[in-house]
Amino acid sequence: MIIIAEAFIIGIISLFLYLLLNLIVDNLIIQLFLLGFFKHYLSYIIGLQSFYCKIKLNNNLYQSKPDNIIFESIFEGLIFVYLGLLLTKIINNKFILIFTLGFIIHIIAEFYGVHEIFLKYNCSLD
Repeated sequence: MIIIAEAFIIGIISLFLYLLLNLIVDNLIIQLFLLGFFKHYLSYIIGLQSFYCKIKLNNNLYQSKPDNIIFESIFEGLIFVYLGLLLTKIINNKFILIFTLGFIIHIIAEFYGVHEIFLKYNCSLD
């Protein structure tokens, strides 16, 4: 149940970022890439990834490491483009599309163990 709540929050964050990006970028593919990139990158900058490390590992000392942040952000941007374009075939409303995209990507990442890999390689006791 916590995973669903997390995914809902990610959907809302994705929608908020999309609303900001929509003000300056018109092209959907570029919007999707920037959305995925900034969602990941900004979550590091504002400390959400370190918070995630602390919550999931039950220890306030854990911090997210910036070693691969640019690569990970680019990769997430590409995932947003790929899945976003697939979802445009069944979802016409951009707001519902973006929320669903953030929600589904979080669920998929949890299901396939991406979050566990993140915790293993990106969280340290620094």
